[in-house]
Formats: sequence, structure tokens, C-alpha cells
Amino acid sequence: MPMKSGRFSSDLIQELAARTVRAVSSIRDAKWTVSGADSIAVESFTAAALNQAAQVYALGGKQRRLLNDELTFAGAQFDFPWNLVRNQAESLAVLYNFSPFQDTGSTVASKRLRVFAENFDIISCSFLQHKKQDQTVETISRPYVSSKEFLPLSPSWASWSPYRAFAERAARSAQNRIDSGSDYRRLYTRAMWAPSLYAGIRIKLGNPNLPWTAEFSDPLSLDVEGEPRGGDLPRDDFTEPLIETWESDFGPLQDQDLTIFRFAELLVYGYADTIIFTNEHQRSIMLDTIDRSDLRERVEAHSLVAHHPTLAPGFYELEKVNYEVDDEHVHLGYFGEFYTARGITEITDALRSLPEHIRSRIRLHVFTNYIPETSGGVKPASFSRKQFNLLVQRTLDGVGVSGLEEHVVFNNSLPYLQFLAVAQELDFLIVTDARSGSGHSINPYLPSKWSDYRGSTAKVWALAEEGSVLSTMNLDACTPIGDSHAARSVLWNLVEGKFGSAHRRSSGSCEDARDGGTEA
Repeated sequence: MPMKSGRFSSDLIQELAARTVRAVSSIRDAKWTVSGADSIAVESFTAAALNQAAQVYALGGKQRRLLNDELTFAGAQFDFPWNLVRNQAESLAVLYNFSPFQDTGSTVASKRLRVFAENFDIISCSFLQHKKQDQTVETISRPYVSSKEFLPLSPSWASWSPYRAFAERAARSAQNRIDSGSDYRRLYTRAMWAPSLYAGIRIKLGNPNLPWTAEFSDPLSLDVEGEPRGGDLPRDDFTEPLIETWESDFGPLQDQDLTIFRFAELLVYGYADTIIFTNEHQRSIMLDTIDRSDLRERVEAHSLVAHHPTLAPGFYELEKVNYEVDDEHVHLGYFGEFYTARGITEITDALRSLPEHIRSRIRLHVFTNYIPETSGGVKPASFSRKQFNLLVQRTLDGVGVSGLEEHVVFNNSLPYLQFLAVAQELDFLIVTDARSGSGHSINPYLPSKWSDYRGSTAKVWALAEEGSVLSTMNLDACTPIGDSHAARSVLWNLVEGKFGSAHRRSSGSCEDARDGGTEA
């Protein structure tokens, strides 16, 4: 395929990607048949085979993203020489947690890098001995990561000393890169995990012409109940200059502003060039906490709303899985953890209330971290028996499994791309809003799981709060949180929809349920 400047069709890029992966594979096979100087000579053909792909990569934007996707789908995995396709690092990301360490934030950040379609240097904190590793997430970000530096520090959710240690080390590393000639077009940070924001402001103030993109996954300084969270921010030689700079630019800070989470928000509001909120309600709630009109106007002018990214369909087919589901049941899937503000007991309550001939047709598949050992759960070595049992009980309570053991199938959490593949095998995927407390005027959360379910071939059933962002999405079924009567109607419909019946219920929508639903 002759290469000329300009844009290329998706078919041409797909053809180029497949040809490139085949060529690299053939060259590597040939390398193993020779040795010494001959092996080096054969390896030299790799760069030539990747030349056209590198030219398309250099175009950037959508064409780069399409090329990387097609290379990945064609088989460019861990051993593919991405370094011969990528150009030099174009941007810098400071992410307190990043792949391969397993965490919702690191997965979303990996997907966001794919959306940016820029080549990044990454500075992160090492979570060795603290989090499991998921190598499948690397598949998403690898084409966009020139280098990764994991700082050997102990991570912390909300303690200032570890925050400061990371911010100082990360900012120093970033400055060394910039002083050595790295000409970055963007600095990207993301919270949850607020230490990234403290590193970000250090880097931004030292390099005022470097555009800073800061993303908030949720309201940082408010908990799920809408109450303030985060300990007091100490005044030390790290924070004092930041406080002085802030007050010089925006006026006096109040005591309630000087908490570990709130001050991080204010620094972003005052100095980030682009602020990303993940939904409009979150943006509204966070704007409402700003009492300075000039600062509020700045945030309104510099912010945008971008939901958690959804991957291309090919990512759902990458992992080959053997999760068997039969044709005799409606298969529901729940992937994720259980908390005080998030569970699915309205579904199991509804299941108990169904007549046997309907209930017997339903299977609920639960994929989560802490499951009974009788279902394959394993107690982590670092956990006491009491700790593990409490977490398992939280799962059992969150599901509401009592009396429904034959209808509920527990599974351990899956690596990310395996989760996407298994999701394709199920009939309906269940996503639930976090229950927002009375301190929130509106629900400011949009579950990241929605972005994963949205790309699946399975249908989606949401348990949603009235008026939440989730309730407005393009859902196949939606019932109010806690409404087992509405859930009962949906379950009955699902069985009749799959196996047929002379007595059909109306489709389950949040609005139908609020209007009284249907008799079941």
C-alpha cells in the first residue's frame, strides 16, 4: 500500500495492520531458525516492516487510534515492537495508580489515553503488595505509552505524608524530563487518587505554558452522602507556597478549604487549563461548592463533560474465555463490589416473589472479589480469617442470596478484558447507581461500569435513582433502586421474552416503574 500524506480509510488501515502483524510474526519465526550475525540481520527487517504503520501513527488523532486498535485486534500483543511504531513521547501523565495495578481509576485512565491518542510518558506510584495486577489492561494503553516510571513509595488513600512524597518525587521526575528536552503538549492528571493533582500543580506552576488537563471521576471533597471528607491540610514547606499563591490570585481561603481533598479541587479550579467532569450532575454539584464568582466562571469556561470512555467492539472479542451458559435460563450478570451504597437485593427480593416456573428460569451470575471458599474464593495471605469472612459476608448481604443459592452463581473477579468477553455471553448486565445521600441535591455519580456495558452485545438493566444521569442513558430496562416490585415485573418480562408466554408484561423503564409499573 503506497503511503502518501493525508487520511486513510478504515479498510486500508485494517489491511495495513493485518499485514504488519503478519510480517513481524514471520520475521520473528525466521529469527529463531538462525543465529549470530544472521539473527541480527533478520531482526533488522522488523523496522522496515513497521515503517508504513509508523507513518500512519505519526498522523495522530483518530487515524492513530484506529491503527492501534487494528494492530491490537490483528494480534499485536505484549511482544509486539510498539517502540518501532510510536514516535517520541508527546505528553505527560501523572497517575497515582496505573496499569498493570488493578483499579477502576487505572482502567479508566488507560481508556482516556486511548481517547487522547497521544504518546505519553507515565509517572505513577508502585502498588506492589497493595493491589493485584491485571496485564490485560496493558493492551488498551500500551500503544500510547512511551515510558512508565513507578515510584517506590507506599500508597495511601488520604494521608498527607505519602501524598507529599509522591507529589515531590513525581514533580521532580517530570521537571528532569522537561529540562532534558521533552517538549510535552499536555500534562494529564486524574483523581480519584488526589496525589496526582498535587503533583500536577507543582509541575504546572514550574511550567506555566504546559497545558494541564485534570479529570475528576467523582466529587473529591464530598462523600457519597454529600458530607465533607478529607483530613486537615498541614501548613508545611510544600503547602505554604501553594496557599500563598492561591490567596494572591483568588483571595483568602477559609478553614474548610484547607483539607486534603478540598484544596486539591481548588488548585485544579484555579490553574488547570482543561477540567474534565464525567457527567453533568457531577459538574453541577462541584460548581455549587464554589462561592467565588470569578473562580466559578473560570471553571465553567475551562471545563467539559466526558463520560468514562467505551472501547471499540474488537476489545470485547480479544480474550478467549470458556464461561458456559445454557439456553435454558435467562442469564443476568453483575460485575463489581458491594458497598453500603450499592447492592442488588431488590433483584433477589423480586426473584423470591416469583412463581417457581418463572424463578427456575433465572440465573444470576455474580463476579466480585470476595466470594465464599465453597464457590472458589481464596483468602488473601495478608488477610486474617475474620477480615476475609467479613468481606465475604458483605458480598452475600449485598446480593441477598439467602434461600436462592441454586439461582446465584458466584465467581471471582476477572481480568478486565476477560470480563468484557464474558459479558458478551450473558443476556442482561446489571448496573446500579450509588445511593446518594440527602446531602446531594442530585445524584452526582455515573457508574463507570455503564461505559463497559454500553459497548457489549448484552442488554443492560439499570437500578437507578430518580433523575440520575444513569436513568437517562439508553437502557434496555431501568427500575428504581430498592423497588423489588418493579424488578419483579422486569424479571418476569425477561423470562417471557426469551421463552414466550401468552401473558406479556410491559417493558421495564424507570418512568414506567415510577408511574406504578405493571401487575405481576
